[in-house]
Amino acid sequence: MSAGPNRIAVIDGLRGYFLVLMMSSHLKFQDEALLLRLHHGEFSFVEDAQGFVFLSGLVIGLTYARILMKQGPRALTGKAFTRVGELYRLLLVTLFIVVGAAYLLPDGAQIWGWQLGRLAEAPLDHIAAAVSLLYQPAYLDILPQYMLYLAVAPFIVRATVAGHGLAALAASFALWMMTQMGLHLPAVDALGRLVAAADSNGTIRSYFNPLGWQFLFVCGVVLGAAVKCGRLDVASLLDRRRADLAIIAGLLVTVFAGYRVVHGLGDLGGTPTGDQFYRLLRREDLSLVYVVNFAAIAYVTAWLLRNAAEEGLPAPVALISRTLHYAFRRPFFVFLGQHSLQVYAFHVLVAYAIVALDWAGGPFDEMTKSLIILAAVGSLVIPAFWHSVNQQREAARARQVAALGQR
Repeated sequence: MSAGPNRIAVIDGLRGYFLVLMMSSHLKFQDEALLLRLHHGEFSFVEDAQGFVFLSGLVIGLTYARILMKQGPRALTGKAFTRVGELYRLLLVTLFIVVGAAYLLPDGAQIWGWQLGRLAEAPLDHIAAAVSLLYQPAYLDILPQYMLYLAVAPFIVRATVAGHGLAALAASFALWMMTQMGLHLPAVDALGRLVAAADSNGTIRSYFNPLGWQFLFVCGVVLGAAVKCGRLDVASLLDRRRADLAIIAGLLVTVFAGYRVVHGLGDLGGTPTGDQFYRLLRREDLSLVYVVNFAAIAYVTAWLLRNAAEEGLPAPVALISRTLHYAFRRPFFVFLGQHSLQVYAFHVLVAYAIVALDWAGGPFDEMTKSLIILAAVGSLVIPAFWHSVNQQREAARARQVAALGQR
C-alpha cells in the first residue's frame, strides 16, 4: 500500500485528507452532529473541494508531463481520454445505483428529494439529461467537471512543457474572470432552453461552475508540469529564505479566519463591511475570496511542509511544520489519496445511505452519530483496497504478457 516510485506521499496524503473532509461535509443528519464541526472550514473559506481540485490538477501535471517527455503526445492524449472513459463508467454506475434506489424504494423520493431533485420525482423522464452529464444529483457533479478538465489537460501540459505555461494561466484567468462578470450566463441560459425543449420540464443542474473552478485545476496542472520538466524550481519558491512570503500569506490566512468566525456567528451580515465582503463570496463560481484564501493557505502549508526538516526554525513554527508533515504522511490518508476518484464515487453512495439510515431510524443521539461518522470515514478504505487489488492484477497480467513476448 506504499506509494509508488513516481508518487509523492505527502500529496497523496493531502488528497486523502480532503476526501475524508468531503465525506464528513456530505453526511447529513436530522440535527447537527458535533463531530462534523472538526473541519478547517470553520476557520477559513478553504474547503475540501478547493484542495481536491487543485491537487488533482497538480498530480495530473506531474504525471502527464512525465508521460509526454517519455512517450510523446499521442500516449499523453490516449492516457487522458482513457481516463475520461473510466470516469464516465464510474459515474454511470454510481448514478444508476442512487437513482435506482430512489426509484425502487417506496419512500425514495422523500428520502433523497433534495439530493436527486427531479430525478427523485420522475427518474425515467430525466435520466437522459443525467447520462448526458447535464443534470447531476448532489455530490456527483464534480465527476463530469473532472472529465472536462482531463480532456483539456494534455493541451495545458504540452503548452507548459513547451514554455507557454504563463499563457495557459492567463487564458485560464481570463475565463475565470468572465464567470465572475457573468458573461457565461447567456450560454448557460441557452443550454437550459435546449434541455427543456428536448426533455419536458427538464433543466440543467450542477452546483459547481466548471468555468470558474477550472482556474484552480489549471494552476495545479501548470505548476506540476513546470516542476516535472524543470521549468520551475520548487526549492527556490519554498526556500526557508522565503519566510517573508510565508508570513504575508499567514497574515492573510489570519484575516480570513477572523472573517470566517464572524460570518459563522452571523454578525457580518447587515453591516457595510459584510455587504462589501459578501459580493466577493460565491462558492459555486469560485469567487475572489475563495481563490485568495486558498492561495494564502496553500503557500503557508507548502512552505511548512517543505521546511519541516530544517533546523533552527522558531519552536512554534517547527512544531506546526513537523506535525503537518507527520499527519499528511499517515498511511490511511496516503492510501485513500492514491485511489482518490474511486474513493470519491464510493463516498457518494455512503452519504446517500446514511441519509436513508437517518430517515428510517433517526434522529440519533450524539454518540450514535459520532460512531456512524467514524464508520463512514473508515469505509473509504473499501474502494481504495478494491482498486489497489485490481491494479496489482492488471500489473501482473501485463508482466505475464511481456514475459511471453520475450520468449
